[in-house]
Amino acid sequence: MKRYLYFGEAVVDSTGESCMFSLDAFLGMTPISASATKLCFKSRNGAATDDDIRITHTGTTTKAFMTEIVKYLQANHRNPFLVIGDRTNPGAVTSMATSIAVQTQA
Repeated sequence: MKRYLYFGEAVVDSTGESCMFSLDAFLGMTPISASATKLCFKSRNGAATDDDIRITHTGTTTKAFMTEIVKYLQANHRNPFLVIGDRTNPGAVTSMATSIAVQTQA
């Protein structure tokens, strides 16, 4: 079963900030600052550069945010649709995200 990660802001219809990547395209996470993390995925159009999701998590350290992502992936290993950022459906991981910026090559 293929699994997917969904990222979206609360008002996707007006911001356009949403996307979905297959979990097998996930390359890793890196801190951008004390309150922001970048998640990297293989480019959907085959470009040499990565597609990035930049998540701001005010009030939570980068390490704590990354730990919650890993816990969430492990706890939901049979769920094919994993919501990482969605302000309309808060959970352990999504409640940490205060903003999401999608940067894709496709």
